[in-house]
Amino acid sequence: MDLIDLINTRRFLGAEFLMWLWFRADCFDGIMEVDGHGSLEVIFDDALTLEAYLAETERNDFRGGAPAFSAEAKTALRHGKRSEKAKLRIIKDAREWVFTLKAESMDLSGMKIPAVLSKEDSEVFFERMYLLEEIEEIIENIYREFLGIRLSERWIDDYLPAMQKWIQSDDLAQPSDYPT
Repeated sequence: MDLIDLINTRRFLGAEFLMWLWFRADCFDGIMEVDGHGSLEVIFDDALTLEAYLAETERNDFRGGAPAFSAEAKTALRHGKRSEKAKLRIIKDAREWVFTLKAESMDLSGMKIPAVLSKEDSEVFFERMYLLEEIEEIIENIYREFLGIRLSERWIDDYLPAMQKWIQSDDLAQPSDYPT
């Protein structure tokens, strides 16, 4: 199996990652502990795309407000659609990054980084690079946690049933809904 085939056989992980992140953020009002970064907030912002698994032409684009909390998004999930793209807002220590995460390729686009505090041009460049490296590390650490869960037996025994219950429920998620 060549590298392209290997990548293509694992593209589903991005959609599962977004779904798990959405579930986790919903359970804890977006607050999560991230290894090496402490407590931060992950918010599903004002754009969310859900797509049918086999028919990519069946797509729901939700814009404005908080589409992750809409009844329409939950209905799309109940009909078997998966998270394809989400605009995320990550807040850490009063710094805020906003970007779109595309599930299939795990691409980050439209990145808005926190305000740069440096005044010197050379320092501005390095500070911007530091902020980009920091958000990349945050996403990598969240994804690493997801993979640890996804590759464990608890994924099928605990997490999938909890996520299915969450999808079917019209109630707001609670911390107790998330497997410990």
